[in-house]
Amino acid sequence: MKRLVIYFHYDPAGCIDTPCRIAVQAVQKYGRVVFVTNGTLAPADRVWVRQSGAGRIERENVGFDVGAYREALLTLGREKLAEYEEIVLMNYTLAGPVCSLAAMFTAMDARPELDFWGLTRRFGGAVPEHLQSHFIAVRPRLFNSDDFWNYWQEMALPTSYEQSIIRHETRFTPHFAARGYAWDTYVQTDDLKPVFVNPIMACPRELLANRGCPFFKRRSLFTPYADELRRTDGLAARELCDYVTAYTDFPLELLLVSLLKTQPLSALAQNLHWCYPVGAPTGETPDLNELGLRLLHYEQPAADPVTDWYNRQAAANADTLLAEAAALFEKNPMLGVLSPSLPLWQGCTAARRAVWMREKDALAQEVSVPVGSDPPPAPNCGWVLVRESAFLDGIPACTSQRDAWKLALTAQKNGAYAAAFEPLTRSAARADILNEYETAAAQPAAVAKQLGRLVKHRLQK
Repeated sequence: MKRLVIYFHYDPAGCIDTPCRIAVQAVQKYGRVVFVTNGTLAPADRVWVRQSGAGRIERENVGFDVGAYREALLTLGREKLAEYEEIVLMNYTLAGPVCSLAAMFTAMDARPELDFWGLTRRFGGAVPEHLQSHFIAVRPRLFNSDDFWNYWQEMALPTSYEQSIIRHETRFTPHFAARGYAWDTYVQTDDLKPVFVNPIMACPRELLANRGCPFFKRRSLFTPYADELRRTDGLAARELCDYVTAYTDFPLELLLVSLLKTQPLSALAQNLHWCYPVGAPTGETPDLNELGLRLLHYEQPAADPVTDWYNRQAAANADTLLAEAAALFEKNPMLGVLSPSLPLWQGCTAARRAVWMREKDALAQEVSVPVGSDPPPAPNCGWVLVRESAFLDGIPACTSQRDAWKLALTAQKNGAYAAAFEPLTRSAARADILNEYETAAAQPAAVAKQLGRLVKHRLQK
């Protein structure tokens, strides 16, 4: 089949990361690629596109992927596109492939009755059931029609991510289905409709392992975690990464290196659960120099007496678990900074967050990495173990919580991540506390009682 792939890309620095290159090279085996980027490519990356044999369009960063697809279609023109048997609209938000694309293209080539098809679908709810815009293939009956060209020419370009969803992603499928064009997905998830609205995000491991899906979403690794907890058990990203690492040849670590440049540590840490449980101390004393590690202690910001006490306890317990903590660096080659997890006492969380909100913007400017409203998972409690190779210019002095966070952000800039560790007993307590809060949240009377206690406590002060 004579196929054209319009591949949309965006990077604020104009760089094409290795996962993007892998995807482009994979689809090039099945069609000609036109690489469309919102913005200006760095010179070396522009050279890579040319040497790859792909066409290139660099455009103003307007209209998100919708604007990129439209400009490419209108630039190539109706007459030129009529030479093809299939046009694929694909974007960089997909990572992979984790397997050969031959099975997908062979299966869909055998379905000539379809006028357009996609990789995956999102089920209804507040929006119509639709193909997801990260991968849509269109065939001549549709793309040679006035319906198709009117759709793109009449579309108002979105000015926000939400508008791109409303004006294109959720509209494309029902718009053309209502005009008699047949569609379907390669990955079949109808049986999951009663379970998940968005299977590629909710259960990506299932789609890769058991349903032949060759790609997964980058966003799985940094999506707002609270949103995922409203729909899933929160394990999707971790299970996805474990599967990709164990059963595919896809270089997941290179994707993580790329994401560390563009996403806050806190978002990645939440989705990938960068808090490692460790067993009881063995009493061994590791040779940190031999392991390329260094243990640092720093002064904690002043807080209330209870918070201070729990922080000191966590640091003391971490000293007894030094061997177990050091072993985590061997198991996790990208780990650069490690500390005990924040104590479960709620005052510790509040105190750390208050300091972080005062410092985060200045730290982000100093280190030039993205930060979020939540602090990194480490360092905490005045105790931090670091990998020397994560600091290209040497390990800077660390005497305060601000210095400690700068350590984590510097390691992030260098392609390493920060994580926490905790004894199994604390992990068990964390689960029990969560269960208690969830139970209470489901009981309005209990919530009202707790609020009453809080008000009474405040009035007594």
